[in-house]
Amino acid sequence: MANLHHTLSLLLLTLILPLSSPSQLQKQEDPIRIDPYIIDYRNGTVVAATNTITVPPPNDSNVQSKDIEITYSGRPLRARVFLPARPEPSRKIPILVYFHGGAFCIGSPRSELDSRFVARVVAEAHVIALSLDYTLFPNGVVPAPYDDAWAFLKWVAAHRLAAHVPESDPWLARFGDVDRIFVGGDSAGGNIVHNMAIRAGQTGTVGLTGAFLAMPYFLGSSRVGREPDITTSCNFKIWAYVCPNCKAGVDDPVINPFGPGAPSLRDLGCERMLVYVAEVDELRERDLLYYEQVKKSGWPGRIELVEAKGERHVFHILTPDRPATAKLIQDLAKFLNA
Repeated sequence: MANLHHTLSLLLLTLILPLSSPSQLQKQEDPIRIDPYIIDYRNGTVVAATNTITVPPPNDSNVQSKDIEITYSGRPLRARVFLPARPEPSRKIPILVYFHGGAFCIGSPRSELDSRFVARVVAEAHVIALSLDYTLFPNGVVPAPYDDAWAFLKWVAAHRLAAHVPESDPWLARFGDVDRIFVGGDSAGGNIVHNMAIRAGQTGTVGLTGAFLAMPYFLGSSRVGREPDITTSCNFKIWAYVCPNCKAGVDDPVINPFGPGAPSLRDLGCERMLVYVAEVDELRERDLLYYEQVKKSGWPGRIELVEAKGERHVFHILTPDRPATAKLIQDLAKFLNA
């Protein structure tokens, strides 16, 4: 419990400094910490502030899993693949491509908490899931995470003709139903889900059945609803690092779906959406606005909203034993099998 409290404290910690660009911050004498994400030493060196503890692929009575490495569209990609322990040989099951959270700086499909969550979803929903190890800062900056995700989605969808897919995966080829591909993610992963759905709609190259966004990471320069002032929060400050080439800053369309130049939400290339928000989350108001704007956009799909009362950001990852987490997994399982 002490470790859990420590983790929650780190995730909620904010740096009370005026918002600055990385170049401005380097003029200060002390290293800049944006916990739990990065440490900026002001000499051009930026390192992750949190070391992710990884675990082997889980294999038990409910789930089997493995780690894979492939190269597709010229991009080296890694992922953890999860399959029900006893899949029916003659039955194709839905495919869930999942993107972990961590403000594009931390997290991994191989972390204990993320791996445990996806395994529970697979056991509950009886789907095949692939959790992508996308590029994180400081190893790369936006748009690298989106480009990784898009290449991986195209590789998954290409399994319609598995014999022609470079480095095809036998589990995916045998059990995955490419006519039922879902994308899902939490926080930064939820942001990736939105951007993948937009790309799918604009290009028409990947067919998505549904999209699950859990407490998606969206920002903007103007406050919405009863949103608190988040300009001092770690989530706000980190964006200048992970997307240094975004001229519009927090109003860039990839982080602000309502900002200038953002594509119409009518372009979302999926049939159904499930948006999960947490009541005690600084991103709540913006996530609620996202739900409302999608409904008003003219998008022809069906969108659902669930609010977890009394819960905090990414509670389903950080507090796996809470009843609210069990409910989220059940809700997601129903969504994947509807």
